[in-house]
Amino acid sequence: MRTLANRPHRYRRKIIQKSEQGQSLLEFALIVPVLFIMLLGVTVIAQGFNLQMTLYGAAYEGARIWAKNPAGGDANHCTPPACDPDEGTAINFEKYVIPVVRQYISTNGFDGAKAHFFSMDSQKYLTTLRFVSDQKHLVQVTVLYPYELPLGSFAVNFQEVVITASCTLKRGS
Repeated sequence: MRTLANRPHRYRRKIIQKSEQGQSLLEFALIVPVLFIMLLGVTVIAQGFNLQMTLYGAAYEGARIWAKNPAGGDANHCTPPACDPDEGTAINFEKYVIPVVRQYISTNGFDGAKAHFFSMDSQKYLTTLRFVSDQKHLVQVTVLYPYELPLGSFAVNFQEVVITASCTLKRGS
């Protein structure tokens, strides 16, 4: 009866190689889920940066439109051609700036209707709008956008992040 010690050297080498091949397959199987999760994380972060850049562009476009008002113009009063003061009680910011910002966001692949301005709370929005529109020489547009992270039920408290972008321009430019 032959034992492993009595076998020639070449047979022992083949047995060792077969077990190493199984080890590399096992290591690959263990690392693939980690690499896949990292790839998904990079994708989500890239989408967040894309949204951030879109919001910066939208805030700039809104501030540019609002800056066309004459010096001294505010959210309720301005002169043509920037806006029409004879429209009644409509707030000109809501009539001229918000549609431009939402259209810019929608054009770049996001839902423009989700955009908020100055604050997520409507009462704080009106207070901030009055304060910002009273500045005679500067206009400032702040856009907030709720971004939902694809975490499922893993982290319930971190499923929604509010991404903010702001732009300030000199009036009349």
